[in-house]
Amino acid sequence: MNGFLPGRWLLVGIAAVLAVATPMADAQSVLEGRTAQDRRYVAGGIGLDESEQMKATARDFPLSIVVAAKSGAYLADSHIRIEDAGGKVVLDRQLNAPYLLVDLSPGKYSVEATLQGRKQQRSVDIAASTPVKIVFSFDVPVDRVPAKAPNN
Repeated sequence: MNGFLPGRWLLVGIAAVLAVATPMADAQSVLEGRTAQDRRYVAGGIGLDESEQMKATARDFPLSIVVAAKSGAYLADSHIRIEDAGGKVVLDRQLNAPYLLVDLSPGKYSVEATLQGRKQQRSVDIAASTPVKIVFSFDVPVDRVPAKAPNN
């Protein structure tokens, strides 16, 4: 016996097909939830495919938040807090992804992002028909992936 298991390869093939056909909400790093206003939010964007899906989905949400380094690299492990004009917390969440899409009702909000102890705050006015994008850009070191792997 050479260790070849036909059933094993069938399972690998099925898993690959399911991974390609899986909608964004089922991706392992995508998080969906509800705000204190009982409105939907989606966080994700780990990897190129998921990042592209989040960008495409952003048009369906009044508020898009992106957390990045000043170099342009996307960052995870940030904390996002959103308060309405009355100071009521709408969303207070630790994120393990660079994108956050939030379905907010029209109004004024304060949005705060914290990363590695550094805080930034923005005020935003959400209108019914115009999506808003906030980019929080932090001056933090990032790991770089070599453009070309060394030859072995």
